[in-house]
Amino acid sequence: MSVSVSIIVGVYNGEKFLSELLDSIRNQTCSDWVCICVDDGSVDSSAEILKYFSDRDNRFRILSRSNGGVGAARNMALDIVETPYVMFADQDDILMPNAVAVALDTIKRYDADMVRFKSNRGVNHSIFVWEHIFRYESIKNVRFLEITGGEDTAFFWELGFMALKSVVVKDELYYCRPNQGSFSRAVSPKYIQNVFAGYTYMRKIAQERAMGGMVLARKLFPHLFWFSLSVIVRHLSFRNLCALISELRKFSIVRER
Repeated sequence: MSVSVSIIVGVYNGEKFLSELLDSIRNQTCSDWVCICVDDGSVDSSAEILKYFSDRDNRFRILSRSNGGVGAARNMALDIVETPYVMFADQDDILMPNAVAVALDTIKRYDADMVRFKSNRGVNHSIFVWEHIFRYESIKNVRFLEITGGEDTAFFWELGFMALKSVVVKDELYYCRPNQGSFSRAVSPKYIQNVFAGYTYMRKIAQERAMGGMVLARKLFPHLFWFSLSVIVRHLSFRNLCALISELRKFSIVRER
């Protein structure tokens, strides 16, 4: 029997909350899914947890690779997707029991390329893939930067140049566990460097598509501003501040080709 949606999970040292996420996937009201988990070089008990779930439910498919970041882990999973739709989840979060059912019904009903749903973050704008379901055919040629930090932003930036039909639903389908220091949300100097690598890629993509300098500046500046503000307000340390200043000094929104 064919399956409709692949749920992609990158895993790195996620033993603390990983079982809760996988349980929330296993207990979905809609069973029309396969979960592709990529162990990104974990050195804790994550591999044993993944094996436990895959041994008891063959809808969990486990891949392993040396550590390369959440972007690389997701790309590895995307390369083997065989379903018409794709969702993502972070290792320390939870899908609401009806997440797959509502997301799948919506994207089919509106014949959309992607559907954005709500999470407990309670914001109206999202740059996170785990608040979406995608038609795989629409994104099959797009991949994440192989970094941890800024990979979602760069991914959506590239999608923005494509004529995709997008739908928003008000249902809260995802629980984001805040500030747990996961490999997808831990802010460090390396994370800051990765975010700016993402901005550099975004600038490159825009220039390749002949986006004017003023338009590029207007679209890219908010990303720079809000990320910098979040580092200063929420993740301030001497090392993070030094890294942020260094990256800002090196980066120019509009650069000669």
